[in-house]
Amino acid sequence: MTTKNLLRATSLVLLLVAGTLLYTSTFPTGSSAQVQTTQAKAATAVAIPSAAQALARLQSSSGTQIASHVSAATGVYDFVRAKGTATLPAADNLLGIPEMRARAFLSQNGDLVGMSVMERSLVASSTMPGDSVAASALKVKSVSTDKIGATHVKFDQMYKGLKVFGAQLVVHMNSRGVTGVNGHFVPGVNANKAPRLNAVQAGNLATRSAASVSVAKTELSIYRTGLLEGQRGQSVLAYSIEITDGKAMREQVWIEATKGTQLQRINLNPHGLDRIIYTPAYGEPFDVRHEGDPYTPGNEPGTTGADPINNLYRFAGETYNLYRSGFGRDSYDGLGHTMHSVLLANNVCPNAYWNGISTNYCPDFDADDVVSHEWTHGYTEYTHGLTYAYQPGALNEAYSDIFGETHDLINNADAEGGSNNAQPMPDGQRWQMGEDVNGFNDPALGILRDMWDPTRFGDPDKVTSPNYACGSGDSGGLHTNSGVANHAYAMLVDGKTFNGQTVQAIGFARALAIYYRAMTVYQTPTTDFQGHAAALQASCNDLIDKPINLLSTSSAASVVVAPGDRITATHCEQVDKAILAVEMNTPPPCPIIILLDPETPESCPGATSIFSENWEDGDMNGWTKNSAGTFPEWEDASRSVRDFFISSTAPAGHAGKTALGKAPKVGEFGGGHCTPGVDDYSGQFSIDSSAITMPAAAAGDVKLSFEHYVDTETGVDGGQVEISVNNGTFQLVPAGSYVHNGPKTSYNLPPPADNNTNPNPGEAAWTGANVGTPTNAPPGSWGTTIVDLSSLTNPGDTVKVRFNFSQDGCNGYDGWYVDNINVFTCPILEAPVLSLGPDYQNPDPNGSYTLNWTRPAGASGPDVLQESPVDCGPLLNDDAEGGTGQWTIAQTGSAPSPMWQQGLPNQKPNHAGSTFWANPTSEQNTQNKSTTMTFNSPISIPATGITTMRFSEWYFNEDDDKGFVEVSTDGGTTWTAIYTNNRSQGSLPDEGAAAFAEEVLTPQELNLTIYSGQTIRLRFRFALGASNVVLWTQYGWYIDDISITNNSFTDIVSTATTSHTVTGRSSGTRCYRARTTYTLGAQQVPGPFSNEVSATSALVAACDVNVAHSSQGSTATASSTQSSRNYSPAGAINGDVTGAGWEQGGGWNDDTRGVWPDNLDVNFNTTRTINTINVYTLQNNYQNPVQPTVDTPADVYGILDFDVQYWNGTAWVTVPGGAIRGNTKAMVTISFADIATSMIRINVLNGRVYYSRIVEVEAIGCN
Repeated sequence: MTTKNLLRATSLVLLLVAGTLLYTSTFPTGSSAQVQTTQAKAATAVAIPSAAQALARLQSSSGTQIASHVSAATGVYDFVRAKGTATLPAADNLLGIPEMRARAFLSQNGDLVGMSVMERSLVASSTMPGDSVAASALKVKSVSTDKIGATHVKFDQMYKGLKVFGAQLVVHMNSRGVTGVNGHFVPGVNANKAPRLNAVQAGNLATRSAASVSVAKTELSIYRTGLLEGQRGQSVLAYSIEITDGKAMREQVWIEATKGTQLQRINLNPHGLDRIIYTPAYGEPFDVRHEGDPYTPGNEPGTTGADPINNLYRFAGETYNLYRSGFGRDSYDGLGHTMHSVLLANNVCPNAYWNGISTNYCPDFDADDVVSHEWTHGYTEYTHGLTYAYQPGALNEAYSDIFGETHDLINNADAEGGSNNAQPMPDGQRWQMGEDVNGFNDPALGILRDMWDPTRFGDPDKVTSPNYACGSGDSGGLHTNSGVANHAYAMLVDGKTFNGQTVQAIGFARALAIYYRAMTVYQTPTTDFQGHAAALQASCNDLIDKPINLLSTSSAASVVVAPGDRITATHCEQVDKAILAVEMNTPPPCPIIILLDPETPESCPGATSIFSENWEDGDMNGWTKNSAGTFPEWEDASRSVRDFFISSTAPAGHAGKTALGKAPKVGEFGGGHCTPGVDDYSGQFSIDSSAITMPAAAAGDVKLSFEHYVDTETGVDGGQVEISVNNGTFQLVPAGSYVHNGPKTSYNLPPPADNNTNPNPGEAAWTGANVGTPTNAPPGSWGTTIVDLSSLTNPGDTVKVRFNFSQDGCNGYDGWYVDNINVFTCPILEAPVLSLGPDYQNPDPNGSYTLNWTRPAGASGPDVLQESPVDCGPLLNDDAEGGTGQWTIAQTGSAPSPMWQQGLPNQKPNHAGSTFWANPTSEQNTQNKSTTMTFNSPISIPATGITTMRFSEWYFNEDDDKGFVEVSTDGGTTWTAIYTNNRSQGSLPDEGAAAFAEEVLTPQELNLTIYSGQTIRLRFRFALGASNVVLWTQYGWYIDDISITNNSFTDIVSTATTSHTVTGRSSGTRCYRARTTYTLGAQQVPGPFSNEVSATSALVAACDVNVAHSSQGSTATASSTQSSRNYSPAGAINGDVTGAGWEQGGGWNDDTRGVWPDNLDVNFNTTRTINTINVYTLQNNYQNPVQPTVDTPADVYGILDFDVQYWNGTAWVTVPGGAIRGNTKAMVTISFADIATSMIRINVLNGRVYYSRIVEVEAIGCN
């Protein structure tokens, strides 16, 4: 075999910098306002029916065991393979060429991956269909055969000649048949190929938010929104535009080709260790080293103080050797391309990145793991091509860490970071990424990552970790979430017990062989964690008992491992366990964003309707339609769709007719293409109610409620409610008048700030759909909105209500459904006034006291008194007016102190009073720091009822900054995030200023009931990421009105009177409230609750408790137990002294016929002071037992002779009077002076009819 020489070139770039521009990737959010989130997690994806049926058909045709996985983004299978060495059942020409074999398989089984009937017929041929065919086709990208004889045919999905972004399918086969198919196919693409914007216009939009950049490449494609995020989406015509500054900045910007909306930004220069992107101007590099040149004089390369040129040269070569020796790959492109390395001389570093041509390093970044990390980005680009965003991006980063750290641990080179590669932190440097980056290996700067324990530096060690990054910041959290895949690799190599799984070590050679095969055979640009897990499992299965190579960084020669060191099924079991340990197949713990809360609060009891509409008559009589467009084509032949109409069907199971404001998709009738003068349908249409007269003031408050469902194009299409008072101008309902489910989103801004041509840009509206729900669930959900009209009107006014739907020029999703509109009055009902009677003493010594209340005039009763076992006051209450005295402020690293502080009055516009404020103004020098505000006192969460935390907040910071509410149940040692705010900074620098000036604090509510019965600590944590975006202003996190309350109220009496005496209350504090009833016509309406009153009892401890009862924590055991019936010892301490349940758990019977002694022991499980023991044996007439007394006979079956004993700590001692002989009674009572003990025993010496029978044992004493 001929070994090709490695070609390496190391270049030195001298930079003369006049100034720098800081740049970060940003993502459109569709809204500047915060939306409601649930605390639910995303559900595991379920296949759409056609795909599920295809899999069932495939499985039933042969009985082959099949592994499969459903894409959360598309609802179809993205991985299907035969298990073991089997093949998938299909008509396969084994002698045919691989491409046609693959096409034949997909023509038969393409519905697995989402192909329509037409697409399955098209795929049988390699000829691309014409533009008249509205279906996707597959274009072969590559055909390869690997060293174990398997062949892989990779296809790109095409639609009318356009590439579908991220959509690749790979069909796998061998000489016996097709073994699997994986990758993403986007079902149902239906987009117009003709763009409204030309490439130049799109390029201008892509470059407008960054200076000194130019367009390098433009391609018209199909972009599927949500594919990277793992969420439902829509296929749209878009331009893929590569922009660059010619140096360190290279990005792919996706611009929607009809409206110019920015869909996504993807960094094409992966940067592995530092997350701060600078784009300085610099001159041309010049070569300083070529292949074969000697090292410059100085320290050994790879050691402390070595010349960085020598280091880059050595480590690039070692990276080449690692891939070449292990897998036979000749350079990053597989074709022996020269590996160019560039050393940057620049005082605005740190950074290191791959730019598609070379790897580039700031001073001190010439470490072995860093160099191999950056070169692996190059290898990634030429293999699986993982997109640098969201989970595919996290895998991209993880692969670079995996190869970089493997290089570091096997090359015997160590520098500043330390040389103990045998132990992980804190004892050594094993599995640390970047430990040798001299001067920058501060964990707080994000340079280091710990693959063995990712949480050490704030990264997740499993998918459900609170460190898992949700949202669009840091390109979807790719640098953070890489910790999951890193951890799996580290534990697979070394072995580890984690998260309930014990993974045995399989070593570097086996592990990297599996990962490399997944990288080169199965993974595609949009592979997510679940696809990665399937790829690892398939790769391991493929490699069982196949030759694999040893790994070397010093030689490119391939050396095969000994047969005994090959991969076995046992090793693949470890892969499975590692995947389980890091929860690779678990949906991320990201909140589901619900546009409308489906829960409706109690509006008002006794309401009187003064206007209603449910559309069931099928017409809109009494409603006035309005419609106006921006351009003349609004009135064209499709005009009818631009009006509300009655729909007989509604989504999400809603019954009956609704009013629908429809937003047709592109290609549907009236969907448009945003071409002004042709088919730009920007405009709005509405329905107005007739005039509704507001009642007199005495009638009470007036409210409007309606049910609705929203599924529209986010930020540009949606619904609003307006009112007109006394025939005045229609005005939007202000935010403060919404009682429930007001709009929490806003329309995008108009050009040039954004591209929204909706006539109401920037206004609050219901726009968009739910985010994070399963693909098989409806995009939206129904909710009821309630508006307080009393705040907008006066008695006697007339009001018209308008439902207004507005849209931009083209393309919708579904629309806005409105139903069950109701305007009603809420009667003014007064609450009783509650007080404690004169018999109450504070505290009350006997647990008996009277509560009195006054019944308001007009109330009829009956009244209800409620009791809660919890004090009336809140568990926590702080409105920030008193400063931070109840809280402890702390921060990590060298962050300026204090970052948490009390905000000045009115410091946040549109908010009265003080707040707590996490100050971000010093962030430029505080990357990767965090600051905490911890409540000083532990908080005991009651064991009963519902406990709720409430606070108000406003937040606007960089994408990789986050605000957390965290709880600790172990005194503050470990913390769990129960709420995260990672609001996007937006796509334009000035978005924060408007939000800061106009938005109000948003109320949040968190359910703490899961901590019932526990004592918790609470804190707010503001975490700063690595980015410093100088063009964006950060405003911090404002917090106010923090409270924790508990509601454990239950009814204790319903009475016609206005007084009640409670009795028998044990020591403790309770809370009381009362409400009365009003008779309104034929209705009995409960009024509001009274004031709350606390009552405290402090009783003298009673010593007459049966401490032997199981409810007191006692347990019973016996020397033996008869098993023919239920004679459990536990039945002798259950409180039943009659024996009514004898033979059914109602008492104990021994199992040694005619043999004594027999013992029944009762363990109090604590020390009790007792003075009486009652022993109950079986009555004569046990089938019809009576309540026993000391005279009840038991001379047929009862025990005869026995000792009643207690444990004195070392031995059993008979209590005074406890030696009972010749007993004939069902109940025996022994009293004595107080004895402190933890156990008692009934030692039976003789019994009747062969056995010892005990019905119950009582020990009377102090609880």
